[in-house]
Amino acid sequence: MEEGYIKLFRKILKSPIFKNEKALKIWVWCLCKATYTEREHLVGQQIVHLKEGQFVFGRKTASDELDMNESTVYKYMKVLEKLKMCNIKSNNKFSVVTIENWQEYQIQEFKNNSKNDNKRTTKEHKQEYKEIYLYYLNKYKSENLKTFFEKMKFLRKIKEEERYKELSLEDEKELTNIILSEN
Repeated sequence: MEEGYIKLFRKILKSPIFKNEKALKIWVWCLCKATYTEREHLVGQQIVHLKEGQFVFGRKTASDELDMNESTVYKYMKVLEKLKMCNIKSNNKFSVVTIENWQEYQIQEFKNNSKNDNKRTTKEHKQEYKEIYLYYLNKYKSENLKTFFEKMKFLRKIKEEERYKELSLEDEKELTNIILSEN
């Protein structure tokens, strides 16, 4: 899985792992290893179902890829778990690591075929607005709302959030139109 990209937010500068190069290296490696879509992974003769933000972890493979000894990798993985950055579920052959809050930080790009897309360009909006917009759009998609009333309740709820208030008026209107017009 060496294609695509991950998002690395600037707030990592204030994270406790930023001051420790080994912890930071392992954290970025974890983000890169995590799957961005549900899939099945074969480990030996066992099929492992991985959800977004998960990956199969083995100390030996991690040690080789990170060029660190196995015990160091294991200790820092446990530190990441204590910091609630990931969750590790182990059995006697391998572990499945889940990146906490994966969806909140690794938002998939949403491509809209509406007329409004032609008006929106990267130069017109700051990256922060785009991330907030995509966050709410993906949050809406994950809720799987069907009725008009469910959609209106969702809109009322997100409009109360501080993050939503940072959106431009144009983005607010576009987001509302998309939510209310989808079937």
